[in-house]
Amino acid sequence: MLLLLLFPALARAETHNTYLERGIRYYEYGDYDNSIKALLQVQNISGTSASNADVHLYLALDYYAKGMNEAMKKELEALYQTAPGFQMNPVIVPPAVVSAYSDVKKHAIVPLRLVRGPQDHNYWLRLVPFGVGQYSKGDDTKGTILLIAEAAELAVNISTYYIRKAHENHDGSYNNPVWANNMQAVQLTAFWLFAGTASYGIVDAFVWRMP
Repeated sequence: MLLLLLFPALARAETHNTYLERGIRYYEYGDYDNSIKALLQVQNISGTSASNADVHLYLALDYYAKGMNEAMKKELEALYQTAPGFQMNPVIVPPAVVSAYSDVKKHAIVPLRLVRGPQDHNYWLRLVPFGVGQYSKGDDTKGTILLIAEAAELAVNISTYYIRKAHENHDGSYNNPVWANNMQAVQLTAFWLFAGTASYGIVDAFVWRMP
């Protein structure tokens, strides 16, 4: 069951990062059509606010390079709504795109308080461990880290318990008491690590804010 939870999340995060990196690389090579295709794939996969900002930025750059100014403007508007504090890097962004983004910010009609925030997400999902609260807010990276950590800790706790019980005699004793005590210590350590990590994830889900 833990593997069923773990591998899809890892695959999703890896796929998201793969398409994003591919889209950026295609743009740098001047292959704008393939860059657009790769970046549009990212939009079909949930990602963090920061990575989605990169998607909108490089789509805007692709469209600018292809002379598609209206499409570029739409991506810049999406970029502003996703990450209103985003700052253009003039080293990699052409002056015309920087200027267009400044115009977008000046004429934005969506107030910042309406930008996606914690209040837009399911409140009760924050109480679920295994990074669910982080996934619900779009922070796939932290969600995946918590999922892996909690799954590993719980797996160690359960496996050491059953391994120890399998060597237990009918009267509750063990042929190797020292080994049994060590296994129980590992089991309890894994349990408290799981409890601590899960608690951190829940607290983090309540106090964390989208960038």
